[in-house]
Amino acid sequence: MNVCVAGEIALPGGKAEEGDKDDGDTATREAKEEIGLDPSLVNVVTVLEPFLSKHFLRVVPVIGILTDKEAFKPAPNPAEVDAVFDAPLEMFIKDENRRAEEREWMGNKYIIHFFDYETENKKFLIWGLTAGILIRAASVVYQRQPPFLEQNPVFKVPGTVNKDTMLP
Repeated sequence: MNVCVAGEIALPGGKAEEGDKDDGDTATREAKEEIGLDPSLVNVVTVLEPFLSKHFLRVVPVIGILTDKEAFKPAPNPAEVDAVFDAPLEMFIKDENRRAEEREWMGNKYIIHFFDYETENKKFLIWGLTAGILIRAASVVYQRQPPFLEQNPVFKVPGTVNKDTMLP
């Protein structure tokens, strides 16, 4: 489930709060707050390795299965979300509708992926961290690597990064 916020495509999510028992709990609570997804409709199946955003935010992707797609009626929070849409997960391990650019950040080269997606006569560009998370999720779900190089930057950060780690 993708969301569009101020023209940027993202996945539902946010910071853990007191009372969240784990990353799955945080993800389902945030999805309810942002897009009205009832947590009882989601079966959390796994969490992926953390990603580090360019703003040094630790992002833990949570993979869940929507148990009853017909029961989910998106109710986007207008303060946070402009639109809610589905994109086929498999598209993120295909080379169609994809382009890439090499970038450099903090002295490290990496590849940033861009996926063009059109649905209901609306065009969306899914890129950056969101695309990276979806590439990784698709690789896990479909148990195969994409036919393109998936290169993430190797950041020089402390060996252990958790929610309490302070970075420059």
